[in-house]
Amino acid sequence: MVFPQGFHITFGVYMARPPGSSRPHVDRRHNEYGEPLAPTDPELERWVRDHARFETVRLNLEQRRLVEEAILQFGRRFGLKIHVLAVQSDHTHVVISAARDPEEIREAIKAAASRVLNEKYGVRPWWAVGGSCKYLWKRDYFQNTVNYVRGQRDPDM
Repeated sequence: MVFPQGFHITFGVYMARPPGSSRPHVDRRHNEYGEPLAPTDPELERWVRDHARFETVRLNLEQRRLVEEAILQFGRRFGLKIHVLAVQSDHTHVVISAARDPEEIREAIKAAASRVLNEKYGVRPWWAVGGSCKYLWKRDYFQNTVNYVRGQRDPDM
């Protein structure tokens, strides 16, 4: 099996950008490079927020640092190459190279980060369901993605 140079994995925190949100977000039908983002739908967003079981997550600086270290440890533990990551208050980007399924990697990263957050802050849903896994086949696309993620880093990280 042939694997790309890397994957751009992105996932959001719980309820930061629910379906219908006016904040940029993707869904199953709007998740391809160059395609428009998912549409805004205030009624859908309001319904989703009204039916949420927990409060919206917003990661503080300490939590973001814990998540970053959990992701780096995950990479070291499984011998994966993490090129760059950006843990922000409402979502996380990881550019990683691995001969594995990127969706499985994404879910394992979210689980590793949840474990450290649960230990310190209590058990709750930290992450939105799913996320994005873009294949980085071409060298220039890979480098542009690394530069993009590097630019997404919060200034206080």
